[in-house]
Amino acid sequence: MIRTLFGGLMLAGVLTSLPVTGSEGAGPDTGPGEGGITVSGMSAGAQMAHQLHIAYPDLFSGVGIIAGGPFGCANGSLATAMTRCMGKVDGTLLVEAFVDGIRSAARDGQIGATEALADDPIWIFHGRLDTTVAAGLSTALVELYRTFVPAKTIRYVDDVGAAHTFPTRGHGNDCTSTASPFIGDCGYDAAGELLNHLYGELVAPTHTTHTQLTEVSLPGADAAGLDDTAYLYVPEACRGHEKSCKTHLVLHGCAQSASQVGTVFVEQSGYLPWAGANDIVLAFPQVKVAAANPFACWDWWGYTGAEYRWREGRQMKVLADWIIGLESPE
Repeated sequence: MIRTLFGGLMLAGVLTSLPVTGSEGAGPDTGPGEGGITVSGMSAGAQMAHQLHIAYPDLFSGVGIIAGGPFGCANGSLATAMTRCMGKVDGTLLVEAFVDGIRSAARDGQIGATEALADDPIWIFHGRLDTTVAAGLSTALVELYRTFVPAKTIRYVDDVGAAHTFPTRGHGNDCTSTASPFIGDCGYDAAGELLNHLYGELVAPTHTTHTQLTEVSLPGADAAGLDDTAYLYVPEACRGHEKSCKTHLVLHGCAQSASQVGTVFVEQSGYLPWAGANDIVLAFPQVKVAAANPFACWDWWGYTGAEYRWREGRQMKVLADWIIGLESPE
């Protein structure tokens, strides 16, 4: 999400950076992805993760959302986004109206069939001290999903004393701080918790050694306001065609792109150890800093065009096509 709060210092004592290699193509051959494709994100990345899940339920089989809100909340307007989808909610959020909008869009073919959501795990987090995104947005999101999936598949976490930050165990600023790079040492491993919910009980990582990140090109990025360079983390077991591996798409929040914080979000958010221990391919696309989007936020209010939240939305289609390409390499 967007807000002019992006000051503060980069945290001290960052992890030793992973080596990064370049690639001319879309990325290394990651093998078939029969293990399932899921998506997660924080703040603006949470909104985009939710949009992708609703629009492409035939592609994404689960979602993790940290400080997000309901599909269509902004309704194509930055003014609406700021008045009812951020730190305060003016009036009542009519979840029924969001649900009706989703069903109408599905009938019109703008998004996938809602029936495909029915067995998907949903993980939603709202920090108890988060004043950047109102708690009512997260509860509205829970209510929205309960229309489409059984309540038992939804996990809602709202009892962690976190500000507007990505909660980790052992990395980042103080958990009560809302400051760059928006990663907080909360004694709570959000990445591990959400991945375990999305994929079932995983093997706990026992070490922090990782293979290198790979820089890859993101086809169609420029026209969608995205950076041409994305990052992949591919465990050794997932290289080639011998093993079926899961794929998880990770979407940073505003002011967390690589052009703003380097690979700090990629390295310190907590996804890498779990991915390495459980043969999960991680994909980290990046939003481009631009005059119209100075904080490099994902489009959840319409700056790329009126189709922003539908399957044919510029960012939506670029990401979906890219993930499909990673799953089905030539």
